[in-house]
Amino acid sequence: MEIDDKTLQTLIATADRHAIENVLGIYCRALDRLDLELLKSVYHADGFDDHGTMKLNAHEFAEQIIVKMREATLYGMHTLTQTIIDVQGDKATSEATYIGLHVVAGGEISVGSFFGPRYLEAQKKAGLVDQRHVYLCGGRYLDVLHKRDGLWKIFLRKMTNEFAICQPDYPTDEGIPAAFFTGSRRDKQDPVYQLTLD
Repeated sequence: MEIDDKTLQTLIATADRHAIENVLGIYCRALDRLDLELLKSVYHADGFDDHGTMKLNAHEFAEQIIVKMREATLYGMHTLTQTIIDVQGDKATSEATYIGLHVVAGGEISVGSFFGPRYLEAQKKAGLVDQRHVYLCGGRYLDVLHKRDGLWKIFLRKMTNEFAICQPDYPTDEGIPAAFFTGSRRDKQDPVYQLTLD
């Protein structure tokens, strides 16, 4: 069966979009599992990441953000909502909306260093500084991706952070939330690394 050129180009574009979506998802997994090598794998070595106050070579960014996440948070989860991808040959742009959740340990040092002095003082006055705190944020990953040697990777990333909710965490160990709670790990002992097709 012969495939006409238009159909072939559509198939290639679809495969490229799927590959790019996978790269964006792997970024989230790598960050949440604190997997440095996996995080580096989504960026070209000469790439660049503009993460607000962190504007670095992409691999340097990966090294620094993993350390910051490990030191500042007990847990993190990043998820993507809609993603708009425009492929032009071996280059593409992507606008991916994200939501990120971070859990910070209680105590003046951890709460103050993550959230800042005003938040710390408010939580001290409320008597809540010693419990865990949650930072829920959202924005967009604005990417330029290049396909080199058949692999799509991020070449330029600009992150926007467009909303943030900071509050004490009120976990429960009873009821429906407790019944369905299944924890994760921030290393290669997480169940995702044990997935096989055997």
